[in-house]
Amino acid sequence: MSHLIAKYLESLACELSFDRSLSRRVCEEVEDHLRQSAERHPAGNIMEAERKAIELFGPAKTIAAQFAATSLLKRSRSVGPIVLLIVLGVFAAMKARVAWYAATGWTASEPARFQDIGVIAYAFDRYAFYLALIAGLCAWVYASRMPSGALDKTRLQRSFMLSAAAGAALIGSVLADIVLTALRLSGVGWSTSHLIPIASVGIEVALVVVLVASVHAVTSLVATATLRFDL
Repeated sequence: MSHLIAKYLESLACELSFDRSLSRRVCEEVEDHLRQSAERHPAGNIMEAERKAIELFGPAKTIAAQFAATSLLKRSRSVGPIVLLIVLGVFAAMKARVAWYAATGWTASEPARFQDIGVIAYAFDRYAFYLALIAGLCAWVYASRMPSGALDKTRLQRSFMLSAAAGAALIGSVLADIVLTALRLSGVGWSTSHLIPIASVGIEVALVVVLVASVHAVTSLVATATLRFDL
């Protein structure tokens, strides 16, 4: 029994080892194609049929580069919408906290000695969020307009820079929210009702963590693939 296809798949998996899910999906797809090709074009024996199928399909590195480019383009396009959705998610958490303050008649404000800090934090929070929203919108629009052909490194870099700018601004906004919430809660005695605003801030922090992890994952994959395949 010939093992040429198995060896070819091993080489293909090695080339795509930087992305396990892509490697597994591609190997399954390529294996089906090669085995069907070998069955359709018998060449006297199994080994020769597999060799011919592999020869017609192409070198493992070339095929891996093609699949990697297509996959990375899709991932890169998904970053913009993810950034925008997370920014809107943080906005929803902010608005929910403010609505809860209003619904419960929570009128307590930060202690007098911290009022200046509160004013600064509020202004910073506001403008940082606006910056995150604008950068997120730009990242989404830019990513959606990336061509479907070969990876454009310049466009990718600009898209990731916009996403990074949105992430940095959002981190600043959430940090300001933490300060504002802490100041507001410090003006009254502790109660279980504090858990509501604390939970909303926790949701904001979690969303920012998801954003940073998502952007980092895609940029790392793109960097690894472009170095390996010179995309």
